Amino acid sequence: MVSTLQDIDRVLSGLDPQVRAIVAPIVTVLVAIVEGLQQDLARKDARIEQLLRTIYGRKAEQVPDPRREARRRASSSRTGAEREAARQDAREKARGKRQALPVVERAIALPREARACPACGGRDLFPLGEGDVTEQVEFVPARTVVIRFTREKWACPCGGCVLSAPPPPQVREGGLYGPGFHAQVAVAKTCDAMPLYRQSRALAREGCHVNPTQLGAMFHRVADQVEPIYNAIGATVPESTHVSADETTQPVLQKGGARKGWMWTFIVQGAIFFRYDRGRGGKVASAVLGKSQGVLQVDGYSGYNTVTVPEKRRRAGCWSHARRKLFECRKAHGHVVDPVLAEIGRLFDVEVAAAGQGIHGTAAHLALRQAESRPAVDRVFEALRAAQARAGPRSSLGEAVAYALNQEDALRVFLGDARVAVDNNASERALRIVALLRKNSLFVGHDEGGRNLAILLTIVATCQLHGVEPRRYLADVIVRVNHRGVTVDELLPWNWKPAQA
Repeated sequence: MVSTLQDIDRVLSGLDPQVRAIVAPIVTVLVAIVEGLQQDLARKDARIEQLLRTIYGRKAEQVPDPRREARRRASSSRTGAEREAARQDAREKARGKRQALPVVERAIALPREARACPACGGRDLFPLGEGDVTEQVEFVPARTVVIRFTREKWACPCGGCVLSAPPPPQVREGGLYGPGFHAQVAVAKTCDAMPLYRQSRALAREGCHVNPTQLGAMFHRVADQVEPIYNAIGATVPESTHVSADETTQPVLQKGGARKGWMWTFIVQGAIFFRYDRGRGGKVASAVLGKSQGVLQVDGYSGYNTVTVPEKRRRAGCWSHARRKLFECRKAHGHVVDPVLAEIGRLFDVEVAAAGQGIHGTAAHLALRQAESRPAVDRVFEALRAAQARAGPRSSLGEAVAYALNQEDALRVFLGDARVAVDNNASERALRIVALLRKNSLFVGHDEGGRNLAILLTIVATCQLHGVEPRRYLADVIVRVNHRGVTVDELLPWNWKPAQA
């Protein structure tokens, strides 16, 4: 039975030379066809495996997070005392956060019928100190209330004037809903991914009936008010030497269904900037970054090519993307892929060690990368070049290897700059809220809605980056942004001070 190429060669060698001269070219063509079909089949098998893992597998089984795995390895190497110290440190941090919560004092009296001494039966008891103090963290449900303002009016006996107290803060003149209500609508959607119709139902349970259309008008009104702040945050992106970026789909409602729009994110040290656009072309990156110089950390998407040229920004790659493509073909090519994945894991081990030592982004971090990460990177690309010589270019392994080799220069950038991350996961994390909104809300109503969503995502995410409570921030700035004498610069999240303590 002929089952391998060696078997074919053995059969051909046993044929008459004249017959072999006729048959051999035909066999060569058939062998090439079979090898191509085998590669196509292997690629389809890998694709089916990936889809099945995505649909039915646990999230952690899809592509394990390399940083989480590196932290797990670092934790397993600690001694018992070190692990206990880490747990104690975590408990102290949690306790410190709880201490920032407001405290409500409540006294619990000893019932009068219980004020009798069990030893002598006497009732002439007296207080002993301040009593036992215990604490309990409790949830106080939010409430929607109607605030009735009574503005004083004063008149002069001469009849020449009537003076009135100033009106309360308003988002728009004569508006029924206050700035806090507007802020809650915006934050519930952009921070908690709660669609407007769900917000409407939650408010109705509290007795406040506001339809989703009214909530939508408030959402867009807030975006209009804070647009100058959004533009000021966007202006900081090209000024930054280190930027990471990514993009994801944002469906937009249209007649007969929905079309595809795109939500982009650009992350710098002090801000997370979102931008909506109808397309995924390079014009977005050019519009945001212009001719600025520095480092741009992205995946292999060609839409960033317009800004990653010698006179503009240097492109830094993402090891998580390279690792992901290799991981997806490990079932069929584990003997080739597993050693490479182990070397990539060492890169993340170095980052976890640097974070644990508190040297991230410093010269000591760079020295650690030079000593440990650079040899691992060299071994990775050496193994990938060897694998490329054996893998079919259309196979899943061939495509994964080609991706990494084509990105080699970009993937090596982090070795020379400690401020460049080993991956671009920060951008992917920033876009999770967009993916969650896409699942909960399905789409935005129009392009202007996509832009307003980008505005409020930017404001809320940047507030969280600076430890500013976004609801309180928005309730303040949507009133003050148009006041005379108030500048946009002082309302930026990192400069903001509330008008009232």
